[in-house]
Amino acid sequence: MSTLRERAKVPKAQLNKQLETAEVQIPRVNQRKEKLANFLIDVAKYVFTGVIITSLFNDVSDKTMLYVVGMFIVVFALWGGLLLTNKRKEK
Repeated sequence: MSTLRERAKVPKAQLNKQLETAEVQIPRVNQRKEKLANFLIDVAKYVFTGVIITSLFNDVSDKTMLYVVGMFIVVFALWGGLLLTNKRKEK
């Protein structure tokens, strides 16, 4: 690991060249997390759509239970997906 003093000695042109040629790879764990997050967000969208469409086109006897369970699934799937896609800068 280089220190700030060592980095200051390297010319900017050389640093830019190193940055251009450096191959950036996303760790596999982050890729899996991102895919799981996208999946959970999609589940939330599909369940929400399914609840709305089901209640409109079918004569459901207990619409309240359908809405409660559907919204419960939507909220937690969306929450989990957004939690996994948290893109804060890591120090």
